[in-house]
Parts: sequence; C-alpha cells; structure tokens
Amino acid sequence: MKFSIIAVDITLPADFPFPLRGSYEECARRAASFGYEAIELQIQNPLDYDYAAVRRSLERYGMRASAVTTGLSYLFEGHNMSAKDASVRAKTVERLKRQLDFARELDSQILIGFLRGRMEKDDTAEEYEARLTESMYKTIEYADEIDGRICFEQINRRDGDLYNSTAETLRFIEKFRSKRLFYNADTYHMISEEGDVAAALRLAKDRMTLFHVSDCGRLLPDDRHFNFRAAAEVLRSIDYDGWVTIECRPVPDGDSVAREGMAYLKDVFYPAQCAVR
Repeated sequence: MKFSIIAVDITLPADFPFPLRGSYEECARRAASFGYEAIELQIQNPLDYDYAAVRRSLERYGMRASAVTTGLSYLFEGHNMSAKDASVRAKTVERLKRQLDFARELDSQILIGFLRGRMEKDDTAEEYEARLTESMYKTIEYADEIDGRICFEQINRRDGDLYNSTAETLRFIEKFRSKRLFYNADTYHMISEEGDVAAALRLAKDRMTLFHVSDCGRLLPDDRHFNFRAAAEVLRSIDYDGWVTIECRPVPDGDSVAREGMAYLKDVFYPAQCAVR
C-alpha cells in the first residue's frame, strides 16, 4: 500500500477536508518530509496549470500524484455531469477531458465525486442515471483515447442521491465494462452506509484504486466510529496495492494532521513494524 495526503493550492475554509495548503511544490515538500509518497491534487481548472511544471515540482521531492480531483469545478463553477441542461453537461465533459490530460501527465487518475451532481426537481433515479451515464460514456471514450484512468467515489446519502453504498457504486461502475473506470472507497461515507465494511472492501477488490481515510466530521481517526484496523486487515488480505489517502480537515493545523495521520497509518497498516520500534 502507498500512503498519500490531500493538498490544495487555493484559499478555502478550514472545513474543507484538505490538510495541506499552499503551492503544490510546497505541499509536496512537506508531505515528503512526513513520509508520504504522493499528494492528491484538488484542481478546479487544469488549464490554469503548466502540467509539466507541476510534475517536475512533485518529482523534485520524489513524490507522485495519487489523484487529480474534480469537485471544485462543481462547487465554484456549476459543472455537473448529470445536469438537465445539456450545455452544462457538455461543458463538464470538456473539463473532464482536460482533467484527464493533466492526470495523464502526472501518471495519475482523475477522481469524480461531487461532479456527478444531485438529482434535480421532479427527477427520477432513472432519468438522473441516464444523464450521468451519457456523460460518463463520453468521458470514458476520451480516457480510452489517451490511456487515462477514472476513479468514481462512493458518497453517503446525505451528500449524494445515488451510489451511496459500495454495492450500488460498483453496480454503476461495472455497467460500463471499462478498464478505465475504478472505485474510490471513503471511510467517511462508509461509516454511515456499510454494515459490514470488510465485506464491502472485499466486494470492491478488483476495482478499488483509492482508499480515503477520515473519521466522522472529517477528522483524523480515533477508532470510536469505524474499525480502521479491520479495514486494514482486509486490504492486506486482498493484496490491495492502491493509494491510502488522508482526507481530513486541517485541525488544529495541516502539518499536525499530516504528521499524526502518517503515524496512524503506519500503526494501523504495519503494526508489527511499529511494535518493533
């Protein structure tokens, strides 16, 4: 398993679960100093960046990009894969193509979470999924052209209308029969949606490339609400070799979260090594 932490290079409120803040080069430097192998980049508009320059900034510290995320364009620009307005969907797909270009330069994947959108007034689940499916097919088609990778996030029912459980999310992913589309497990969402997390992770073993770690309130785990050690045991048993990423609010501050998060990941995923020390 490979450890990663989320970073963002724009000013956002502290309740956003992005621990490291600052330029991506600075975030990479700090993440590397705490022992992480990668950062997950929060990217609103890829065209605001020099892709190669970002790659060099990461490489300078021996770092990689675990994912290039897409949600900021939903929050701040209204992009939406399932919008009833066809022009909004078209603009969203074009933005996703640029996200895929950026991720490919970084040898990474894009992550789709909130960008899927919410059901609109008088929507049915079937209508919503039909629009989302159309956008996803177009995005996958471009990923096929450039050898890109897409990760689709499970989101709990408070924050998303469909694809709340692991099984439901995998059903949506599998219907595309694409080698480009993968699954993102997120403990924040799984806490409220999965009665048997171990079974859910085993179900997802062939599609999972990203595992987000945070507790209730998007804080660092405290082992009171979620059995992270059981989850780690399952990930080891299925030979999971994807990213394990800290996604927590910077409370009390980003560096403390990064430092304590790494210590926790090592203790949970490699307890024998920690015991020896």
